[in-house]
Amino acid sequence: MRESDGRLRRNVCIEVLRAIGGKPVDKAAAEVATLLLGRQTVGSVSRIRVDYYQRRPGCGDVDFFFSQFLNWRAWVFESSKERLAFIRRSYGMELGQAHRRKLSKLIQAIRRDPEQRARNRSWLLEPGEPQRSRIESHHWDPSIDWQFLATDLWTLGRLHAEIHELAKARALLERALNLWKTPGHHVAHRQVEALPALEFEIARLGAGQTLDAHASPENLN
Repeated sequence: MRESDGRLRRNVCIEVLRAIGGKPVDKAAAEVATLLLGRQTVGSVSRIRVDYYQRRPGCGDVDFFFSQFLNWRAWVFESSKERLAFIRRSYGMELGQAHRRKLSKLIQAIRRDPEQRARNRSWLLEPGEPQRSRIESHHWDPSIDWQFLATDLWTLGRLHAEIHELAKARALLERALNLWKTPGHHVAHRQVEALPALEFEIARLGAGQTLDAHASPENLN
């Protein structure tokens, strides 16, 4: 997509195919050459292999580009067909139809791959794993820890809403709302903030709207 750091990105691809895929450098270089050029020649494979040895990427390089891929993959899944079509047209006008076809093929492959979809979902829900673990541990004293439980449920609900799992999100938020309705009267000054906020978000879910997963309810603890 750009050549300013093309050499480094090619080397990262070889490093991942070598370290995770278990492929020797020669075969990894040949695979990268095929993906980039649509074919492999002795010269192209040799050039890519030599580049790799001259500038082997470190862990930081791999992590940086892998993070970029995860964000790009999430964008691919959440984008409408109309938006993706516009991007492909713009991409083709800028870099040529051959590149446009490659990008289209990649986007289609990712959107049709159930494993990539499942991995993307797990990645998007990963920030809520501490909350999920605490909830599922059942090590709660309802008379003491209910506010923390309500906050965890609220946080998870927003994350599920962000990935359009609205029924799951609503169930989590309703559990949080019930906690604030029952022992919540012990902290009435916070209850008057929590109840309308939760009711508003549940109403948004009922209307098919998503929530801001990054807004934090922790100040109500």
